[in-house]
Amino acid sequence: MSAEQKIVNFKVKGDLAARAVPALYSNFLAVSQVGNEIQFEFIFLDLNQVAMLMEQLKATNVTVSQELDGKTVAKIIMPAATFVQLREHFEKIFEALKNVVPNVSEVGNELRSSSSEG
Repeated sequence: MSAEQKIVNFKVKGDLAARAVPALYSNFLAVSQVGNEIQFEFIFLDLNQVAMLMEQLKATNVTVSQELDGKTVAKIIMPAATFVQLREHFEKIFEALKNVVPNVSEVGNELRSSSSEG
């Protein structure tokens, strides 16, 4: 695999929503399922920290998952029964985005999947 094709996984951890400092925007969304609830966590990452880490990874040729700490902007928890009702709406949005967003490989999608940690 060439350097341009190397995929590096990042584990992003936000902080408690009660202690979170508001950011101008969030640039990472974690989605997880815990029992009968779905949680969306919007996390702000310092892009300078990400860029520095990417440079370090290039220099050392490390491929293990790296952990980044972000600032949680908001957490939304909803019952799974309510979330399921959004399926048709999300499917319409994804279908519309197929024509706008470049193709992303299924491997890339699997690597970005969130776990239920948190």
